[in-house]
Amino acid sequence: MGKVRKRKAKPSQTVNNATVHSSDEEELPVDNKENMIQTIIDQLQGANVEEKYCGLQTFAMLLENQESLREMINRGLVKMVAPLLIDPTSSVRNAAAGSLRNLSTDSPKMCDDLMEHDVMTSLVFYYHQFTETWTPDPSCKNKDDFDTFVQCTNLLLNLCESSELAVKYLGDSKILDIFPRYLDLSTFGVDIVTAILQCLLVVVENNPVAIEKIKSSSERQLKELLLLEDNGPSSLLIKTLAGGVIINMSGGNISTLPIDVMNQIIGILAKTLSLDHRLACNQLSSNVPLCDPAGKVNPPKATDDQVLENQIRSVLQVLDAQQSAIEIIANVCSCDDSDDSIEGPESSDSDEPLDENGSNNGEGILLAEDRLPPELLEGLISLEIFDKVWARTLLPPANVLSILNEYEGSKLIYKKLHNLQTIALLCINNMLLNLPIENLGGVNGVYKIWVETGKLVFKQNSDNFNVLESATAVMRAALDKIKLKDNEKPTESNLFSDLAISDIEIMLTGIRECQFPEIRTNLIRMIGILALLLVNNLNDTASIVICTITEFILEQAHKENKVWVLAEAIDTLVDLYSEDETDLLAAKVKLVEKLSVLAPILKNMARNSKKLPKEYKVLVTTANSNLPRFIKYKKARLSSF
Repeated sequence: MGKVRKRKAKPSQTVNNATVHSSDEEELPVDNKENMIQTIIDQLQGANVEEKYCGLQTFAMLLENQESLREMINRGLVKMVAPLLIDPTSSVRNAAAGSLRNLSTDSPKMCDDLMEHDVMTSLVFYYHQFTETWTPDPSCKNKDDFDTFVQCTNLLLNLCESSELAVKYLGDSKILDIFPRYLDLSTFGVDIVTAILQCLLVVVENNPVAIEKIKSSSERQLKELLLLEDNGPSSLLIKTLAGGVIINMSGGNISTLPIDVMNQIIGILAKTLSLDHRLACNQLSSNVPLCDPAGKVNPPKATDDQVLENQIRSVLQVLDAQQSAIEIIANVCSCDDSDDSIEGPESSDSDEPLDENGSNNGEGILLAEDRLPPELLEGLISLEIFDKVWARTLLPPANVLSILNEYEGSKLIYKKLHNLQTIALLCINNMLLNLPIENLGGVNGVYKIWVETGKLVFKQNSDNFNVLESATAVMRAALDKIKLKDNEKPTESNLFSDLAISDIEIMLTGIRECQFPEIRTNLIRMIGILALLLVNNLNDTASIVICTITEFILEQAHKENKVWVLAEAIDTLVDLYSEDETDLLAAKVKLVEKLSVLAPILKNMARNSKKLPKEYKVLVTTANSNLPRFIKYKKARLSSF
């Protein structure tokens, strides 16, 4: 698995003067909505400040309805709102920035739409016109300019995450020359510095132009931010983001940093992940207003409102800091620069089995875990980073989640908790691939990860695709890790020796009912590895389980309509039955005959599937090439049966 993709749709936040909620909006007749959209157009194009502001408020309100949203985009409202980012009136700029920022959180596709409607041009003009010399006035009660800057920077971040063109616009502008002045925490405060760092974290990644500009102007400031003494949520968020920017400025290779800086950053990540996010959410839920029997929430008293708002803000900072920390760890553990020789146990390109020392034909091959810099590996292990990341895969109790989701002010926390869980699982996957098994609790520790993740996949009935995909990837990686150890010392992994048919029925049912091909392929490979582990401890029960898994994979292969999932299923069976010890089982399930039926199906589907992502194309090509050779080999082996 490669690096964690950070391009995610972010949940919408309520923005001052930008988002207006109306319980009546859903009930508006179609003609009234059309009239309302025309009214917005008239107001946005008017010269009166109050009319423009009113039009922006109504525009923000209708963003919550997908049908109205699509109609507004089709009628060009985005092109009318974007120029208001440089309106002379601060309240209009603020409302425009808030609504466009909220719109950019809808989806990556929406960010593409915003680019097509030329939002970036107005955004660049905003920075050039209003931010080169601006400094907030602490005595001024009107915070429009302050909030506008944060919203515009968040908008810029979302666009750059989704669009290479947005990154190019940014590089051609003066924005990266303007940003460094906003890293002054004493002048601009936590919110602005955080927004700048979040944007830089994305912009400088794999971007030599941005790296050179920020390195020459801001390296000292970034290192100073690492030295903040406070370890509260806001300071840890800033220190974590600053560490991430420094790593990205090094090309993503943390080992090129001075050893003291690397250790300092790893220490910050450990502190950030030591904050108990579940406890913070539990405490917050005790103060959140509850629904009455009619489903209505009574807002808190004015005296308690600010306290609750500050508590929500603190929890959001904890979750943002921990997500950033986990993304950084996942990336430094990804080993993307490794070559094909360290793909590990999944690779089936070679017909020669690996020997117990991990070498092929006597030639030494580095394992992925051997490619991590020793200093980094030592830091990850000594600070128990794996355990800290694993703790982020655990959600607060269901009643706490329900309370947070019911109250409008804490809905964003509910969404961020699930996003944090997904990112943590992705990071666990990377760490399983790249940390020595001895530092993961040994075979028993990895087995426990497999069991606990399996509960999430098969027993908690999650309908969150991202969580399920990352969790099934963890299950697959965990068994891969155990299999690799099993190749060295088969007697150590007898954890599955007593596995019965009843134990796998729930897994097979889950795969059979799974509607997502990305998840199906993880689960098919995972049960194939499980069967392979049983080959080393063959008994009557294990043989029955292996045959059951084989027949299930063959059955699924015949039903599969995605060529790359079919290829995964076939590749899994080839791996499973490549050992000569499986000849008797292969004859029992009539493997050669059934694979011979699948071979032309795979070949035909591959021929008709030209536009596949690279990783899928490699998988399909490999399976298509290996299958005929395997059938010929196994047929000769079974001729005596």
